[in-house]
Amino acid sequence: MRFFRVVILTVLAALLLSACGAATVPTTEETTDSGQRFLISLPRLVVDVDSDGEASVNGLSIDAVNAIIPGAPLPDLTVNPYYVDWMTNTNIQHLEFVSTDNGVFIFANGEPLPFLAWDGDSLTNLGTLAGIANLPYGNLITRLVPIVQRTGLDIVMRFPTQPGATEIAVRDPSVAPEAMQPVTEETTPSFITRIDVNYDANGVPTIAGISSRDLAEAGVFLPIELTPQTLAQLKSNNVKEMRFVTGANGVFITVNGEALPQVSWNSALLTNSADLYAQVNPDSPYIALAKLLLPELSNLDIDLRVTLE
Repeated sequence: MRFFRVVILTVLAALLLSACGAATVPTTEETTDSGQRFLISLPRLVVDVDSDGEASVNGLSIDAVNAIIPGAPLPDLTVNPYYVDWMTNTNIQHLEFVSTDNGVFIFANGEPLPFLAWDGDSLTNLGTLAGIANLPYGNLITRLVPIVQRTGLDIVMRFPTQPGATEIAVRDPSVAPEAMQPVTEETTPSFITRIDVNYDANGVPTIAGISSRDLAEAGVFLPIELTPQTLAQLKSNNVKEMRFVTGANGVFITVNGEALPQVSWNSALLTNSADLYAQVNPDSPYIALAKLLLPELSNLDIDLRVTLE
């Protein structure tokens, strides 16, 4: 009964804080592999941060909301005033984070940025990654996949607008963000890498027939050998191959051929990232370099494969 009470209070809190707006992030698949339905699509939550870093929603402070609905307390959303000033002075009026069945989308002043993309299989494989990283609750992560993928969240953080600045509209909530269409046309990469790294039973890597011990004898010391503990941890999770691939559509990581959630991008999203860097760091000496290199990431063709004996 306590579980249902928490769910009900959470929904009530969401409705209160969002003034009962429309559910702007619907997820379409409601039936899980177990045959049970689970789907929650909440209204957009707009969090206003004042110049002191204090957060409020629809004019209500977080403390006030928690006093009204004590069974579903909201976390402390206070922002360091330093970062509030930074956002205000560089005219970042709002940041938005949208979680859907396709991933987590990020917007700055309504402009899309590279995002974390997933599907059911890649989310399930996070349990394997938790085991590799020796994180607790790996099995729980796997069990949470149906909940994560079928919970729609849309959170906007608004910062004070600098005097004289034109107000920038928040993204239209009636249009659900969608995963970008994959880049399919042939492009000419600016950088190509194909490297296989094989680790032996002692954690010593070999690349193109040259081991780290061979390099050490020549006076080149690279900290790339695996410790016995790390090697045992990988083997206990039956890890035989890990692969890191980049291309026009983002960064892809697989373990034993099974995909993990990916960082998705295209040249337009990378250009937005470069523009954002320049906006929030107007005095940086690396603006020109960022605008040159960040969009170029979509032209990198890197394939790194690590195998274990």
